[in-house]
Amino acid sequence: MTILAGDVGGTKARLALYEDAAVPQGALPELRVVQDFDSREAPSLEEIVDQFLGRHGAAGSIDAACFGIPGPVVGGKVQVTNLPWLLEERNLRENLKIPRLKLVNDLAATAAAVPFLRAEELEVLHPGGEDRERRLYAVLAPGTGLGQAFVYCDGGGRYHPFPSEGGHAGFAPSSALEIALLEYLRLKFPDHVSVERVLSGPGLFNTYCFLRDTHRCEEPPALRQEVQAVEHPSAVIGQHGTAGTYEICVRALDIFAVALGSYAGSLVLTYLSTGGLFLGGGIPPRIVGKLKEGETVAAYLKRGRLSPLVQSAPLRIIMDDRAALHGAASIAWDCLHSQQ
Repeated sequence: MTILAGDVGGTKARLALYEDAAVPQGALPELRVVQDFDSREAPSLEEIVDQFLGRHGAAGSIDAACFGIPGPVVGGKVQVTNLPWLLEERNLRENLKIPRLKLVNDLAATAAAVPFLRAEELEVLHPGGEDRERRLYAVLAPGTGLGQAFVYCDGGGRYHPFPSEGGHAGFAPSSALEIALLEYLRLKFPDHVSVERVLSGPGLFNTYCFLRDTHRCEEPPALRQEVQAVEHPSAVIGQHGTAGTYEICVRALDIFAVALGSYAGSLVLTYLSTGGLFLGGGIPPRIVGKLKEGETVAAYLKRGRLSPLVQSAPLRIIMDDRAALHGAASIAWDCLHSQQ
């Protein structure tokens, strides 16, 4: 049987075919082919899928599909973040002629991949305790936005991923500097300052602007020109921050790393995710060195009276950028077999 999995973003859509022949339940189907598409250039998801299936000779042969989508999926419908696409499971099922098709939040798809992550696909920041309970795991993914989700293992050993829009919860500062950052962001976003305004690519640029505009750091002319010349300044800031070439970039990345650790520790308490906290998204794998310096873990563990609880929960970085695809494939596989 053939499974179609998709990880759909505002700039890139990644599709893959998996085969589940002779794969035992609870295992990941075998990956056959992966291809990336520019989602901004396509008028619809259906056109991308048709092109992909036609190119790989799979049109009409898909038994089940699952697509991870940025945005809340409610009643089988989702307005894709940063794309003019309103997706509905029923319409996609009919238009693509796929009998079983499911839309899930993209972070729920990543959370579904947690049981299949191998040690070599993870970077350990904090090992946690060996005697911890391993039934609930959380995922936090700073990238273009800030996604989060969690996955629960029931008594029968089955994993159930759940989405969340917690990245849009209010930013809670934990130091005098972060309080000043919040006050700065309140002027820029008077209606609501979410944690995503700090822990994301645009959030890293917000922190850079805070340091510059409040005269805490100088912005050298050469750096200003470099930042103004690119579409995504956060990449430039991250590169210089990890290389140590400009103080303002180093300090912006320092603030990001501490705020990330602090929020990750809060998520462990929110979900009681003693199984562990996984950092996904595009940013953590690119700043591993910074996150391993120690300030991130120190902020993660600083939970007051409940510090021992967080101490037991591992903090790890997902290094495999195909995790959301694997998770979507596992959801499609489960959908396929649960309806047979």
